[in-house]
Amino acid sequence: MAAALLAAAGLAPPPPPAAAVLNSPNARIPRSVDAALRRAIPAFNQDVRAVQGRLEDIAFQLRIPQRKPWQAMADNVAAAAASVAQRDKALYGVPEEQRATAEGLVTAIADGLRSVNAAIDARDADKVSVRAGAVLRNVAELELLQAPGLPFSVPRDLACLPLLTGRAVVELTIERSDGSLAFLPYDGSGPSAVARLQLVLDGYSAPVTAGNFAANVRAGVYNGVPLNASYASVLAGGGRAQGRAVPLEILPAGDFDPLYRTQVDVGAGELPALPLSIFGALAMAHLPHDAGPELDGYMAADEFFIYKFSREQAGLSGLAFDEGQFGVFGYVTAGAEMVPQLLSGDVITSARLVSGDNHLVLHEGQC
Repeated sequence: MAAALLAAAGLAPPPPPAAAVLNSPNARIPRSVDAALRRAIPAFNQDVRAVQGRLEDIAFQLRIPQRKPWQAMADNVAAAAASVAQRDKALYGVPEEQRATAEGLVTAIADGLRSVNAAIDARDADKVSVRAGAVLRNVAELELLQAPGLPFSVPRDLACLPLLTGRAVVELTIERSDGSLAFLPYDGSGPSAVARLQLVLDGYSAPVTAGNFAANVRAGVYNGVPLNASYASVLAGGGRAQGRAVPLEILPAGDFDPLYRTQVDVGAGELPALPLSIFGALAMAHLPHDAGPELDGYMAADEFFIYKFSREQAGLSGLAFDEGQFGVFGYVTAGAEMVPQLLSGDVITSARLVSGDNHLVLHEGQC
């Protein structure tokens, strides 16, 4: 059964350990949802991006065992604080109507950097990690205010498809088919008949795929859809968009714009900006093998899956064996604890666009 569900999504079962791709396990790729989404924000303000880089350096330095480079961490904090102290530069690019919000974020970042420095002085690695993470979340919020839209143009032959030119948030409400109290949230609120997942869609990295998904949500495509769950993924939505397909869309890390209809060669050192190798990654499923050669490089227009990444199913590089073969367009950002609890037959009772509707560009007609 599990093998059939993997095949339905186009996911391959993990090969034996000897087939693992050898790569550096220390590659500085995002290993969390927060890091992946933060790094995917276009760097319109280089001063703020430099602050982000300094804090991410600290997070990397914390992974060094035994003798941690405390002075190097303190130097990073000092450099970040100096950048934030130049408030006009830190606020550059913020729309006037968002200025007050941005001012509060800059103040919070400055205060947070002081608390990180205090933890460094105390040689408390745990507090450094927690406090630096909190500052990074504020940095990401500021960068989102400064990002006016896509930093690249979508290819002309795809520009008539639904496009997401920024971020959007979707809420999925899921229930057991029998209505039982089957879900256990982390907040300790007790058994619930409803599981709620928050999904962040990233149009900065995948404007076509995220736009297609957001348009599906607006059209009610996923309401009432049953789930198929396996140990590797939760699959939903197949068969509701007959005659449509979307191109595989992957933004390689470090590139300016996405690749279309082309996989990323992870074995050669290429990596997607939004990795599949993070629990809760969202991607569209592969089309059936009999879809026809004219649809090579295309994905299902409605069938998507939530990837339940596990290090036990990864190669020696720590990456999923399917990395580079799917175009990730977002992640589960809240309610991730519900994903392992989802079973085949559970039903999406509601999928709604909570925010980001202003970033969704719809076009009349077909390409």
